[in-house]
Parts: sequence; structure tokens; C-alpha cells
Amino acid sequence: MKGVIISLCIAAVIVAGSAAYTAHTKTVSRELGEINAGVMESLQNNDFDGAKEKIEQLTGYMERKRSILSATGNHEELDKMEMNISEMTGYTEGHQQTDAVSRCKVLAFLFEHFPKNYELKLGNIL
Repeated sequence: MKGVIISLCIAAVIVAGSAAYTAHTKTVSRELGEINAGVMESLQNNDFDGAKEKIEQLTGYMERKRSILSATGNHEELDKMEMNISEMTGYTEGHQQTDAVSRCKVLAFLFEHFPKNYELKLGNIL
């Protein structure tokens, strides 16, 4: 009986931790998406200096959240995000609007789908 109670406690802690991590991932993803939308707006208005500032904001936010996200998250996903941010920075500095907007759209997709991979649901457990 004691083993069953301990198992239930462990399961409850795992579920609670997963729910908290999922909520945090959704918040981070939403904020990254909002910053990225600002980059997109600046790029579409040919404001490359404004876009560069927002990209720096995006990079700083990613750096602050990286340790938490990489603790249990997929490092490949985070690496893809960072590579696309780096490419977008280069295109923005070179005033290559089309390529920078393309990277921005890729990032929007990655940010939107990032929390879906970590939701607490049966498909992600199996």
C-alpha cells in the first residue's frame, strides 16, 4: 500500500511539473512571437535599423530563457531558432528584405509550434 501511495505522489509531481513547464513554454513562445511580429513589421516598412533593434531584443530574450527551455526541451529546436535568428540578422544588416522576411516567417512557424511538442497529452507521452 505504501508503494502505491508513493507512486501516486510521484505521478502527481510529474503531472504538475509538466503542466507548469507547458504553461511556461506557451508564455515564452507567445512573447517570442510578439517580438518576431515587430521585426516583421519593421522589415516590411524597410526600417532595417528598427528591425535590427528588435532582433537584438529577440536574441536577448532567447538567451535569458535558453537555460530553462533547454533543461527538458529539444536542443535541435532551439538551435534551429538561433540559426534562423542569426541568418535574419545577417540579411537585415545587408538590407536584404526578402531573405530577412523569409527567415522571420520561418521563426514565426517555429515559435508557434514549439509549445505543441511539449504539451501534456497522450501523443507526446507515447
